[in-house]
Amino acid sequence: MTKQASSRPLVLVSEDEALIALNLQDELQDAGYDVAGPFTTCAAALEWLRTATPDTAVLDAALKDGPCREIALELSRREVPFLIYSGHHEDRQLLSEFQHITWIEKPVPPAVLVEACQQLLPGCP
Repeated sequence: MTKQASSRPLVLVSEDEALIALNLQDELQDAGYDVAGPFTTCAAALEWLRTATPDTAVLDAALKDGPCREIALELSRREVPFLIYSGHHEDRQLLSEFQHITWIEKPVPPAVLVEACQQLLPGCP
C-alpha cells in the first residue's frame, strides 16, 4: 500500500455529519496535515484503503452505512494509529474490541482532535 507523496502526515477522516467533517478537515489542514476524506460511508473509506495507507485516522464510530469496525480492523492490521470520535457513549458497544483506543466524545473543539492526532504521531505537526 502506498502513502501519498507529501511531507505532511496523512489523516483518514471518517465522519458523516458534513459540518463536523468540513470543520475537522480545515483544522487538520491548518495544523499541517493532509486529509483523506472525509468519508461519509465505511464502503468509501475501505475503497480508498485498497490503494492507500494513512499515517493516522479519526473515525466516527458509525457512519451512514454502519459501524466503522472493518475500517478499524484494517487500520489495526496495518498498525496505523487511530482514534474514535463519537457522539454517543453507547457507540462503544459497536466497537467493543477497540476499548484500548483513544475515544473522544462529541462535541469537542476541533483543536482537541488535532492535539489527539499529534499525540498519535509524535514529531509531526
